[in-house]
Amino acid sequence: MRRLLAAVLSSSLPLFSVGAAEAGPSRTLEYSVVATSGGTARRSTVTIDFRGGSAERLISVNVDETVDDNTQRHAFVGIEPSGALRADTLAQLTAETETICSLMSMESEDLAGVSTGDHWERSGRVPGGRHHTRYAVLGVDKQGFVEFSVARDSLHDDGTSARWRGTMHYDADAAVPSTIVLNGDLGEGGRSVAMSIRLVHDTFKHY
Repeated sequence: MRRLLAAVLSSSLPLFSVGAAEAGPSRTLEYSVVATSGGTARRSTVTIDFRGGSAERLISVNVDETVDDNTQRHAFVGIEPSGALRADTLAQLTAETETICSLMSMESEDLAGVSTGDHWERSGRVPGGRHHTRYAVLGVDKQGFVEFSVARDSLHDDGTSARWRGTMHYDADAAVPSTIVLNGDLGEGGRSVAMSIRLVHDTFKHY
C-alpha cells in the first residue's frame, strides 16, 4: 500500500496549479470529527483529496469540511514532512483540518522497525503561526497499526497560543491516521476542547 501512495506522490504536481485542481483526485479520505467544548458537541466531516506531490516530498491536497450546521469550508493545502502546512491565502484552516493535515505528514517518516519508546519532534509554519509537535510510539500491532502519543504546541502570529495532547492510531501500510483523540486548548477562544477524529472512508481500503 505504501508503494501505491509513493506512486501517487511522485507526479510532481505544483501545489496550487489549475491543472491539479481540475484533475480527478488520486485518492480520497473521509474523516468523521466530533469536537466537544462546554458540553456542546460540534460534528463535521473532513474530506481530503490527494492531488500530487513534489520532489521536496510536499503532499498536495484539497480539503473540504462540512459542519453539522451545513457550514462548508474549502482549502488547498501543502503538507511538508515536518508537519508544516502551506495553505492558499484565502483559506482559514479550522483546528480540525489543521490537526488532520499536520498528522498526515507522518507519511514521510520511515516507520519500518519502530518500537515502543521511539520518539521524535517536528516543527514548522502553519497558517497563522508555528507548531512544535512531539511523537512517542506506544505500541505496534501485527496489522501494521502504530499507536502514538502526540503533544502539540502552537504559537499564533497574534501572540496567542494553543496546546493539546492525545493519541493517534496510524495505519502504516496505508500511510494515513486512522483515529485521533485529543484534549486541550485548540485556539478556539481559549476554550478546552475534546476532539475525536475517525477515518470512515479511504478509496485505497474498505472501512
